Amino acid sequence: MTRPRPKRTRLRAAAKAPRRKRPTLNETQRSDIETRIGYQFRNVEWLNRALTHPSLIDNYDGDAQFSNQRLEFLGDRVLGLVMAEILIAKFPSEREGYLTRLFHQLVSGETCADVGQSIGIKPFLFLDPSMEKNKQGSYDKSVADAVEAIIAAIYRDGGLDAAQTFINKHWLLEVVDREVSQQNPKTRLSDWCGANRAPYAAYDIVDRTGPDHEPVFTVRARVDGHGEAIEKGRSRQEAEMAAADRLLRDFQRDGR
Repeated sequence: MTRPRPKRTRLRAAAKAPRRKRPTLNETQRSDIETRIGYQFRNVEWLNRALTHPSLIDNYDGDAQFSNQRLEFLGDRVLGLVMAEILIAKFPSEREGYLTRLFHQLVSGETCADVGQSIGIKPFLFLDPSMEKNKQGSYDKSVADAVEAIIAAIYRDGGLDAAQTFINKHWLLEVVDREVSQQNPKTRLSDWCGANRAPYAAYDIVDRTGPDHEPVFTVRARVDGHGEAIEKGRSRQEAEMAAADRLLRDFQRDGR
């Protein structure tokens, strides 16, 4: 693993090297990425800065103002605030623990990188060629950081409402609903019970049929005082999850 150069070494190198023109988008690139983002900048310099990776900082006498690091710092906080408000509004009956788990997933580097990939921002980044494969774990950190910087750039250029519109467009429709749909129905039923101060769900095996190598379980999920549902599955766990999901859908249908 290549270690970054010490600060003094970087500054000496920057002093010797001629300053280059700051990277900027041409009109075609600007129009393309603004269409992808869904926001038109009044001051395009915010966008240019959001797309400038700190690997180019030596080109500007080590001045952090011309990379996206500071915008990334701000964008992380804006994303957190907006996402917290969105989750509270979207899930009015859920407990804090459930919201916290979902929040951390939605503001993670992995999710930001997924959003950046879906937008297609990688070709627009200004970065040193050595950083083209900037992986942290399983995701591209340079893309994730740029997405947070873009949030801050939009916030600086157009205010909080504009940043919230961007986040709503690129996070909620695909990410929130996907996370909810993939969550274990038994966990969601437990969260519903906690939010509604109801007894926690109990699961009973009603029947077991079929040969030992291919059994079919029939399970009842019940929340005392609220209702019950019966479903089948090829294992006890599968049947329990199906019954919990059915009971949750019954609650939703009844407006609970």
